[in-house]
Amino acid sequence: MHKYYEAVVSLKLESENSRGDVKIKNLKEVYLVDAMSITEAEAKVVELFKNFSQEFSVVSIRGSKIIEVITPESKTPSYSLNTKNNISKDENLDLE
Repeated sequence: MHKYYEAVVSLKLESENSRGDVKIKNLKEVYLVDAMSITEAEAKVVELFKNFSQEFSVVSIRGSKIIEVITPESKTPSYSLNTKNNISKDENLDLE
């Protein structure tokens, strides 16, 4: 089972215009990370940015409510939902 975390990363981007003036832009971006723990999620984000030439920091990481990421390669959902949703594996879901 996948567990997803939302990692907020702060970036400081420096750019130079045609006059030679340096402009610093502060950004915050949110990344969805597939990991088993918060520690692993942070390690994956740091690994992603290790060759980044600008300054960055991981501001926060929290568990995501996302249960599955659907991609073109995704197969039909198995509906093996947890018991708090009161849906069994064999139950036919009427989503209309």
